[in-house]
Amino acid sequence: MRAAVPLEVAQAEGLKAALKQRFGRDIELHSEIDTRLIGGAVIDAGDVVIDGSLRTKLARLGAALAN
Repeated sequence: MRAAVPLEVAQAEGLKAALKQRFGRDIELHSEIDTRLIGGAVIDAGDVVIDGSLRTKLARLGAALAN
């Protein structure tokens, strides 16, 4: 997982619980800081990528406004 800022312990535990429920197995969370995301996080779980970064949301907004 890449996040714009370090996660607090409670945030990391909540994220692990949500991912465990989604994928149906125990989750080992490895995180790194990526300030290019501006805010939010990107989760890479094998074949699944969950992009909740502010950078991506702004890019989608820009694309929608351009159309």
